[in-house]
Amino acid sequence: MSASLYVLLPAFNEEAALRELIPDIHHTLTPLKIRFTLCLVDDGSTDGTAALAKTLAGRMPLQYVQHAANQGYGAALKTGVLWVLRNARPEDILVTLDADNTHPPAAIPDLIKKIEEGFGAVTGSYTAEGGQARGVPFLRTVLSRGANALFRMRFRFPGVAAYTNGFRAYRVRDLQNAYQRHGERLIDERGFAGGTDLFIQVVRQGARAGEVPFELRYDKRGSGSKIHIPSTILSYLKLLFRYNTSP
Repeated sequence: MSASLYVLLPAFNEEAALRELIPDIHHTLTPLKIRFTLCLVDDGSTDGTAALAKTLAGRMPLQYVQHAANQGYGAALKTGVLWVLRNARPEDILVTLDADNTHPPAAIPDLIKKIEEGFGAVTGSYTAEGGQARGVPFLRTVLSRGANALFRMRFRFPGVAAYTNGFRAYRVRDLQNAYQRHGERLIDERGFAGGTDLFIQVVRQGARAGEVPFELRYDKRGSGSKIHIPSTILSYLKLLFRYNTSP
């Protein structure tokens, strides 16, 4: 049996962006002839995300999971990953992307292709050759470049330059391997550093890491930025020094 695809969207008050993004994902994936499920984790939204999910679930394979209160991006990502681990098979694929419409679904097939080539953890990169970014604020650019430079020096994953981006794909068996080792601590960081936390954990547990270029569309962002820069910097610094040299 061929692999199935799970697409995970952690979301907080992104109703407007999701109205465009989810149908776009569905439109992109349908021609691929792959069985897929969208997993929308609503991190305590107070807008119309719940009503939208109910409407869209009648039109496409969409699983809706809701937090009673906002817990942070990393916590929502963790909820979604644990749901996938309970429902997916080892050969299946998980793709994670932001719910604010900055990550183009058109790049999902490139992530899938990389996984099918034998990689276990693949990150999108707008700084790789062929990638680009539109509309990213200067301070956000500085934070991203600085953090990625530090992670490259610290971890040196072959072929990987982007560590802080949330647009990624994983082979489920590699997620399972990391979960067997780390359990509920697979994602410790509750904020935006949670995606980097997961990526590092999975690769350090033996997954082959890869990277594909994509176009970051910050100019299409559905809502104001929810990133709190001081706390995010602190979380990234914690990740840099948390791990020992061995997995």
